[in-house]
Amino acid sequence: MTAREKGKLTLAENQASPDKNRLMQKLSNEYKESNEGSGAPVRNETAVMRSNSSRHRIGIRNLAKYQLWKSVLDRLFGLLAIIILSPILILISVLIRLDSPGNPIFRQERIGKDGQSFFIYKFRTMYIEHDDSAYEAFLRSYVGGDTDYDTWKKVKENLKQNRVENVTRIGAILRKTNLDELPQFLNILKGDMSLVGPRPDIPFAVSMYQEHHRERFRVMPGMTGLWQVSERKKVTFEEQIRLDIEYIEKQSLLLDIKILLLTAQVIINGEGS
Repeated sequence: MTAREKGKLTLAENQASPDKNRLMQKLSNEYKESNEGSGAPVRNETAVMRSNSSRHRIGIRNLAKYQLWKSVLDRLFGLLAIIILSPILILISVLIRLDSPGNPIFRQERIGKDGQSFFIYKFRTMYIEHDDSAYEAFLRSYVGGDTDYDTWKKVKENLKQNRVENVTRIGAILRKTNLDELPQFLNILKGDMSLVGPRPDIPFAVSMYQEHHRERFRVMPGMTGLWQVSERKKVTFEEQIRLDIEYIEKQSLLLDIKILLLTAQVIINGEGS
């Protein structure tokens, strides 16, 4: 091909170029219009990622606000409860001391948030010297899930009968009415516990936990929780863990208030023992 022929070919391509560009632009516009008409979304991956990230940050901020308000309200309520209930606390302490020798306040090591140990406070309901071997056997069966519910229930009833002789007269009343739990307002005031959350367990039971059982340590333990108001006398250990995790996933001030109201109903109905 001669230089003259090449020049003519280049000139022809340049002249066709505007028509080609207009055709490509027209096809692009028609494609966009067809997508908009059909309702098909035009994905923008960067926008989607920013939207998800924004929602994640909002979720974290809301959870942080909830935890802050919960901590403030817990300690405020704990302080007011101790002040208002102080005459009852003193009276119960005196009655326990008159009924049996020993400190009216019972301290026991428990495992709380992030697996940290602390001492929980309760009114003493048993004599100072008693054998816990039967109770440990019960916990081993309960946490390990080695038995079905009916067998577990029989073991629990036998344990109750064996422990009756170790429970003081005042202690039986305190357990029935849940008044033995009142000193835990001190734990709330100290920041060891919350009003609502998974119940803190003893180290012996925690030593038998499986990995998913430890999910309950993600939040502060509470005086009451979701499983305590969910047919509590029919709850196995795995169901208890499931309810604790459900609470953790749905936690909110509204849910906490609902659980507190249901707890009051359980106690009034005499189902809290």
